[in-house]
Amino acid sequence: MIAYSPYLILLLPLFAAVFIRLFLHPFPRVSTAASITACLLSFVGSLLLLGSGTPTGGMAAPPVPWIEFAGLKANFGLVADPLARMMAALVTGVALLVQIYSVGYVAKDPSRSRFFAELSLFVFSMLGIVFADNLVTMFIFWELVGLSSYLLIGFWFDRPAAGAAANKAFLVNRIGDFGFILGILGTWSLFGTIGFADLPSRASAGAAGWAVTAVGLGLFCGCLGKSAQFPLHVWLPDSMEGPTPVSSLLHAATMVVAGVYMLIRVLPVLELSHVTMTTIAWIGGIMTLLPALIACQQNDIKRILAYSTLSEIAYMVMAVGLGVTGPAMYHLMTHAFFKCLLFLASGSVIHGCHEEQDIWRMGGLNRRMPFTYLVTWIGTIALCGIPPVSGFWSKDEIFAATSHHPGLAAVSMLAGFFTSFFMLRMILVAFGGNPRSEGAKHAHEGPPVMVVPMLVLSVLSLFSGLFPVDAFLGGGHEAHHASWTLWVSLLVALAGFVPAYQLYNGVTQDPLSLPILRGKFYIDEFYQRFLVAGQDGLARLADAFEGWVVRGFIVRGSGVVARAAGQGLRLVQCGQVQIYAAVFIAGALLLVGCLVKSGILR
Repeated sequence: MIAYSPYLILLLPLFAAVFIRLFLHPFPRVSTAASITACLLSFVGSLLLLGSGTPTGGMAAPPVPWIEFAGLKANFGLVADPLARMMAALVTGVALLVQIYSVGYVAKDPSRSRFFAELSLFVFSMLGIVFADNLVTMFIFWELVGLSSYLLIGFWFDRPAAGAAANKAFLVNRIGDFGFILGILGTWSLFGTIGFADLPSRASAGAAGWAVTAVGLGLFCGCLGKSAQFPLHVWLPDSMEGPTPVSSLLHAATMVVAGVYMLIRVLPVLELSHVTMTTIAWIGGIMTLLPALIACQQNDIKRILAYSTLSEIAYMVMAVGLGVTGPAMYHLMTHAFFKCLLFLASGSVIHGCHEEQDIWRMGGLNRRMPFTYLVTWIGTIALCGIPPVSGFWSKDEIFAATSHHPGLAAVSMLAGFFTSFFMLRMILVAFGGNPRSEGAKHAHEGPPVMVVPMLVLSVLSLFSGLFPVDAFLGGGHEAHHASWTLWVSLLVALAGFVPAYQLYNGVTQDPLSLPILRGKFYIDEFYQRFLVAGQDGLARLADAFEGWVVRGFIVRGSGVVARAAGQGLRLVQCGQVQIYAAVFIAGALLLVGCLVKSGILR
């Protein structure tokens, strides 16, 4: 039974999504119950699977024959090694808490049946990535995650901003996915396999050169899109137009961590090229700092957290680029809990302030929403890497890996300084002082169904650092916490609180005005002016060519010629014998003339 359990864990959310859309849609309460029950059963199954087998052993579900063509063999198979078992438990656990929270958050939404159906489809898609045993199977679910995120980000499709954000996320991810599929084809071409179990032995056979670098960078393109790393990071902040539970699920344990998970799966290929690994490490390092700077001037509470996600995912990407997958997965796990907590807390604030998201129109929430205030602090301390909570231990593992890379260490630690700065800024402005709007004056805590998930996540954010991720995944789990990086990173993180407190304690308007940060370094504007405008120009040129040349000259011109020829031939078919005789005589004379001229007749 254990061998088939990955199939059951995977398919339960799909069954819920299908049944809700086909049969249960008119009954929101039943739809909600079906979605939560399916997720609960998948979570229980994932926990049982997590505790089964040896800590470092792998299990594979019986494969289903699928593709066998020209040497390419891709079965539909599921893997249940420690990495997959850990991720499955994480995905289903966080998704379950988000779905329970959503009961209160979308209680008055008339489309909540559709919401829970799409949530179930999203969980199914992410579990498919987790359990996939080869790149082709992973790519199928990779695209399903893209579809699911498109549906959820654009859930309120009657809002133009939500529709535009969903389109942006979908299109930007297609760019990364194009590189990803080229990388998959290149992997099969170079190594003759797409199975994760075979990649280490095939990669160790000695492939090298520019082709391996190209394949590795192609695979990394998939991560650039899904995990929103530069230059494909621009979709993630706009995805905040979706419901807050969607933002929480996207950022905590599903879509944005899928790229990191994929990189760990294909690490044997990436490690063959020093250029590829260096590129991954430095893009991750730069992206720890770039979003942290932008977040210092954002006013939307969800966008502030979105930029913090970009920065934290970059720590994981940097760790993979440095070849330390254990710390990357360690931080992925702890980040899932404290980032989910922070987003649910922001949703509680938005819900309590009657859909207000601007932190400068809040204020005084520490007295009106004390529980949300407390859990926001817990999540913030974990995010900033302050001991003894979970984020401190996982971040320090990554900082320790940068001890021999001074440039990466400096950039990533500086990012920690600005993370502390913008998070304390958010808390002081949103929760401190006096109410600055009617919504803030009448703010209130959410119902128990929203409070309980935040309470559970608070406990996990505090203590999940105790889980021995390295040991479970087969690493040595060597403690690096005595290294110099621990003290430097801690001092830098604490130092970030000082200017934030001095600048934002008790203020009613932002004392800083940095347009370049508020404008997000104008990267979106650059894309709009040079890429989108250029593409629009080519599209207009193609439209003109199609209109004037293809339709005007070729299509309509050939029609005119055919019509004129037909009209001329119609005149010959007049039905008069004398005309036919004249044509016959003229033809005969023409033939005789040709024969005489050619010398055949003399």
